[in-house]
Amino acid sequence: MKNILKLIVLGIIAFGIIVYATAEKPASDKQVVVNSSSLKVENLPQEFELVGKDTKIARDELFEEKAKTLIVVGNHDSLAVVKDLPKFYEMDIAYVMVANISSAPWFVKKMFIPSKLEELNAETNIPMIYDFEGNMVNALAVTDNAKTSYIAYLVNEDGSILEVAKGNVKEGALDGTMSEEEKKQALAPLAAYLK
Repeated sequence: MKNILKLIVLGIIAFGIIVYATAEKPASDKQVVVNSSSLKVENLPQEFELVGKDTKIARDELFEEKAKTLIVVGNHDSLAVVKDLPKFYEMDIAYVMVANISSAPWFVKKMFIPSKLEELNAETNIPMIYDFEGNMVNALAVTDNAKTSYIAYLVNEDGSILEVAKGNVKEGALDGTMSEEEKKQALAPLAAYLK
């Protein structure tokens, strides 16, 4: 019995050492300072990993030239509400969500987040960028990692990107704590930019 306990304890210690030794440095160490008043499409990463897709997609495919696109960067609870934007408001422009998960521990990003994001985005046909490394968040100069907040950007026809809205949702929205009316109110700041 003692040998089994020793084996279990040594296994846990070995697992901890492996996780610590192979962990990547947090994305916050790689923070890039960007002047948010001069954001342009060409400053965004060349390609993106989309939730539920096996291959990466090029920037030009996701953000068409001379077309407006709404980009909403969210995290946890806010993405659960933001995905319902087309349900509450008529949308005449393209719409892209960005999963701001770059500050999560690498083990969590590899093991748990992909399946949760696929489950979250399963009912929609809205492209969701899986921002594993934080490249999109850094390009947009997003510094807010709160799980209940979202930041919206509008890509104009000339390729410029403007921050147009910030909003918050109720904590626990991912677990269904918000009513439909509360969701609609939380998304109201975006309504003016959907046409």
